[in-house]
Amino acid sequence: MEANIAFRMEDVDEISRVSTCHFSFITQNLIPKSVVGFHRIEAFDNNFEENQELSALNDDDVTALPVGSAAEGLNMPRITQITKGYHKPLDLSDLDIMLVLSQYNITFDEEEKSSLRFADPKELFPWEFFALAETSNIHPGYVRLNRSNTKLLNEYQDREMLLLNFRMHTMERKEFVDVVEINGPALTIPVFASDRNIGGKPLPVDKVLAMPCNKWPPTARSWIGRSKEKGWLQENLIQEIVKDGCHIVPANHRQVSKMKSKNEWRISFASAERKIAREALSDVQRQAYIVIKTVYHQRLKNLELISSYHLKTVFFYTCERIHGTCWEENVGSCILYFLDILIECAEKGKIPNFFIPENNLIDYLTEEELAKLLESLNEIRQNPVEQLLLFFDDKYIEEIGGNVSFRFLFKPVFEDMENYLQHRNYNISVKRAFKPFLEKMLATFLEARNYREAVRTGEALHSLQNKCGMTEETLDRFFLSAIPEMISEENVMIGFFSYLTNLYQNDESFVCCRNHLTYLLSAVEEVSVSSEDWTLCQIV
Repeated sequence: MEANIAFRMEDVDEISRVSTCHFSFITQNLIPKSVVGFHRIEAFDNNFEENQELSALNDDDVTALPVGSAAEGLNMPRITQITKGYHKPLDLSDLDIMLVLSQYNITFDEEEKSSLRFADPKELFPWEFFALAETSNIHPGYVRLNRSNTKLLNEYQDREMLLLNFRMHTMERKEFVDVVEINGPALTIPVFASDRNIGGKPLPVDKVLAMPCNKWPPTARSWIGRSKEKGWLQENLIQEIVKDGCHIVPANHRQVSKMKSKNEWRISFASAERKIAREALSDVQRQAYIVIKTVYHQRLKNLELISSYHLKTVFFYTCERIHGTCWEENVGSCILYFLDILIECAEKGKIPNFFIPENNLIDYLTEEELAKLLESLNEIRQNPVEQLLLFFDDKYIEEIGGNVSFRFLFKPVFEDMENYLQHRNYNISVKRAFKPFLEKMLATFLEARNYREAVRTGEALHSLQNKCGMTEETLDRFFLSAIPEMISEENVMIGFFSYLTNLYQNDESFVCCRNHLTYLLSAVEEVSVSSEDWTLCQIV
């Protein structure tokens, strides 16, 4: 995608007049990496392996491949909404499972046509199925499946027939008859009937039939050269993606005529996107994307004009354009640049598919709809912080807890953000705003006995002070001096240092914290013994 806007890591954003270091600080503390990092992918994989029930589909016929945001580690964290004192968990993520039909063999190679063999097109699970994927005279990103093995005759696979068989097969399960929803090529099993979950929370499931193709589509060859030129993806990752090929799924383009729709299928790069999300994105990039999705849920989703898939596509393009170190140094600037590219796409009425740029993912939007989308995007761009705060005014991330009032805690940060336009001194902002905020957050987490986030916040506070030359203490000494000043309750102190020493159990430098924990425990025992002695004296 050719964008007219070049990335610049500015101190103050020209459009919103927001200090990018303050914006970075706000986003990193609203949605910390501790709740959106790579560890979620590891947890997802373990959970998926433990639950391999495939809804009555034969393992010999089908391979289940989890794709989409949950499998990519790009799903929203667990969010709870507070309404009139009632805490309601929100379903902001679902689980996409691609059911790959192992007997199907699809090729893009015209020379292999003579080797195609006949199979009954009415069967959902034939012994073998062969077809040539034709890409000529069809919308980019889509194919026709020609089952004929001769040039004298074309015999195309009926997409609607396969979908019908799949739906009938699934509906054989009595518990699904009245609850399964049909959404394009997918069968959606709602959350109350779902047997899949993440972190113990049930998720709605989208199941999509897919035919494997071990050939890379000729219409996507330009992606190979572009990826090598941009340098974001490693050479070996590009080779693995191309070697794995793609999938063909039963979905037609929105604007195709009804007569042609039954023979039109979509090329799916879901497995390639999964590999990129898992292997090419850093934790700070995942964090940035979840910030973007949060804004989407607050401001854009209800418009029903673009989806999170459009956001992911533009985000991948953004990652191609920004060097990895820039995300670490100033993630706020990177998020704002993403918004600039998305706005440019809306202005042009085009979001190119990441692998096949000729496939415009929003060519179905009317001029009026594009104008509506652009208006909303410009409002977000003018005041990006407000959209995030609006989202968290009545919601919270479950791992962080619901006792955090971000508008109140961020007050010194907002005040300094205005003053920063005059003083332009990062160290002043650290002393006036960032340090006080982190200290309040640390105290808040300690009070809530959320030791994981307390440790994470303490680490951030120590790193910030160390970076600005405000302390020479090592991390262990920092915790030993800072925590006792914030809490007086012995059980909270013991709980924190127990969690801390267990977390750093293999780090010899934390011996002072382990000794302090031993001291705390022995002091409690002495108090307990003294209390027992006093009780005995009273009895005597």
